[in-house]
Amino acid sequence: MNLFKFSLQEKCQRKIILLKNDDLIEIFIPSVGLFSRFTMLSLIFLIFPAYLINFFILSLPNQNPRFFTPVIIFNLLISIIAIAVILLSEFSQKRLSITRKKISWTYEIFSLKIKDPFPASIPSIIRIAKVQHSWNRYFLEIWAGRKLYELSTGEFSPFAVTKPELDLVAKELSNWIELTLLQD
Repeated sequence: MNLFKFSLQEKCQRKIILLKNDDLIEIFIPSVGLFSRFTMLSLIFLIFPAYLINFFILSLPNQNPRFFTPVIIFNLLISIIAIAVILLSEFSQKRLSITRKKISWTYEIFSLKIKDPFPASIPSIIRIAKVQHSWNRYFLEIWAGRKLYELSTGEFSPFAVTKPELDLVAKELSNWIELTLLQD
């Protein structure tokens, strides 16, 4: 089995790993990390409304004990979601697996794997394109029939890649699938 491993490392110590042989190509994309814009904005939009609701409930003049149960449940729910955002942004990874038969995503956190329920077949791949939607956001789009597999350099994506990483993945995928890479 001939296996090639490419790794790109940026200043922020993120690595994208590309494993390739004749029958398989896999791309491992780590999450963006705790101090990314995605994580910070997610936590701000979770915590700030919860803080306002708590402040409003506690400032009511006639506090009825019936109000405290929903507030405690709401705070517990927001806390669980915030912990999930932190865990996902720090410890998860996304894997794009392409074999000679199918293409699929897998999300992994610790040992839990969430697989793509409907992987696409390789003969249905009709287009690989590198697209620029705005001045600093690039996307690698893999169209398999009507299904879109996408890698992004956007700052608000939990699995963003850098532009050199996107260029490397685009070139390797184009060569492996033997389709021309389109530049939009």
